[in-house]
Amino acid sequence: MRYQPFVSSGVLLLLASLLLTAGCRESGPRIYPARGRVVFADGDPVRLGTVELLSDEHGTTATGKIEQDGTFVLGTFTDSDGAAAGSHRAIVVQLAVFDGTLQHQKDHGAMVDPLYGSYISSPLKVTIRRAERNDIELQVEKASKAEKKKR
Repeated sequence: MRYQPFVSSGVLLLLASLLLTAGCRESGPRIYPARGRVVFADGDPVRLGTVELLSDEHGTTATGKIEQDGTFVLGTFTDSDGAAAGSHRAIVVQLAVFDGTLQHQKDHGAMVDPLYGSYISSPLKVTIRRAERNDIELQVEKASKAEKKKR
């Protein structure tokens, strides 16, 4: 007796659709590479935090971790794929605990004015072009001494 595998047409259709969609992400805006630097008005880099862009057109967000030299790389669907083309509102978010109970091993530098941490109050705007590279510079103000004491 010879064995013959039985595969229904429904199973074949399911396998075909899985093969066709493998590697595809959900539909959404096309993403363009974007990187940049966050600096204070005096040119010193912001050395701690996250940059986030909110697309005015698509509602997508792109985020990037700020490195010690102030640089960041934006990512929407992956860590570094970029951001959607068009205009964006931008924020710089910092989370640092300076309550005297922790001994920090590295200097985090000056803190950003909390105004830049909310889409409601941040004046930062960015335009991402349909290009192979977008370089962004965000300039922010330092937190006042009164703000530092609140933290």
